[in-house]
Amino acid sequence: MLELGSDTLVVFVSDSHIGGDPGCDGFESPKEFKDLFEELAERDGPVELILAGDFFDFLQIGEVPAGKDRASLTMDRPEYRDLFAALGRFREAGGKRVVYLPGNHDAESFWNAGIQETLRERELVDEFAYRYLASVEAGGERRVIYCEHGNQLDAANTVEDYHDPLDTPLGHHVVMDFTRRVAPFGRITGGLDLSEIKMVYPLVAIPRWIAGRYFYDLLAKMVSYLLLPLLVAYLVYRVVAYYLAVSAGFGGFFGADRTLPHVHELFLDVGIFALVILLIFGVFFLVIRHAVRKTAESISPGGRPRYSPAEASREKIRSILNGETRPPMDRDLDPTTVEVFVSGHTHLPSLAELQRPDGSSAVMVNSGCFLRQLQPVSPRVKGPPVFVSKFVLTHVRIFAQDGQLRAELWEQPKPARQHLSRIERLLSWGRRPPQPPPNAKPRVVASATV
Repeated sequence: MLELGSDTLVVFVSDSHIGGDPGCDGFESPKEFKDLFEELAERDGPVELILAGDFFDFLQIGEVPAGKDRASLTMDRPEYRDLFAALGRFREAGGKRVVYLPGNHDAESFWNAGIQETLRERELVDEFAYRYLASVEAGGERRVIYCEHGNQLDAANTVEDYHDPLDTPLGHHVVMDFTRRVAPFGRITGGLDLSEIKMVYPLVAIPRWIAGRYFYDLLAKMVSYLLLPLLVAYLVYRVVAYYLAVSAGFGGFFGADRTLPHVHELFLDVGIFALVILLIFGVFFLVIRHAVRKTAESISPGGRPRYSPAEASREKIRSILNGETRPPMDRDLDPTTVEVFVSGHTHLPSLAELQRPDGSSAVMVNSGCFLRQLQPVSPRVKGPPVFVSKFVLTHVRIFAQDGQLRAELWEQPKPARQHLSRIERLLSWGRRPPQPPPNAKPRVVASATV
């Protein structure tokens, strides 16, 4: 266990997922990451910067040229050079240290010695570790902080041996054999861009995202190519029929139907058939929706219709902090001594206080991610969810203050450009999360003290 002084700031960032083949790289915020490193480098006093897993995304990279590895290949990309230069300047500042923890997307950093050598040669990392365990002096006592990436709490992404390149959990194959192969196809319809499949949050919502994009794309085409031309044609017909009725002495608006009776019957037939088709389409959609929901309920863990990886992770961390089980990456640690448990992996930032059975308190924090997400929003009418872009750029800071240990969840607001059809914008109006203004400053969104 590291013993840190009371003036030490401990910072945790995770799940930036930097790197990937063309069309597979989901990292879009190098400037914001660089600004964070520069701000930490300028702080007085010691700073521990913990890269808490999935800092790189080696699973999104296929072939590597001779003389390179997946880390050097990523760091040498022009758009990332300033970012890694800022990380190097942070480490060079007095009292600053960088600790690298593995996740499920960068497990290669532990079985491939070349990657660790690359990061050490470029003077970016001080220590590689499975987990971070430290105590900070606060109020004359040592307060314990523990962190691991969190994938070991997720059965689909558990790595049994980080030094075995053949230890590949299910999640590894989902990325390597599905999302990495699908994303390069890019836009396949007006509304479905497969390069964004890795940004869908949560990943279990990918089927709903694909179905929703097809649904609203089809609906938009029906409105654009069928409904609007039909309405325009009907309006032209009513105007022409009205003037013919007036000139023939048939009266006003209601007499217009007598001037072009066959055209009137045609529009009446088209309208009736359109209503029947819409009714059939609506019934079909409701039946399929009901069948998918029942299927999801039957295969979801615990019979729940919508499994939440983030909530499942929090429940397991609660049991660890209550002493019911041990942390996966440190079986020798007594978890009841931990005051703050930090994890990532789920891409959902959160901070919650916990009261243990013995009356003591603890804090569990999820560092979130540094990514753009496509998050589902319920439309104003029954239908598939509308997936809205939102940047989630968060990190965790822990430090001693007034004799207590304080944990803060920070957010860097950033507006996200929306790629929604007019139909989606209309149906999700008033329900989309507000976008922050440009150049918004970092802020604390949640905090707790122990």
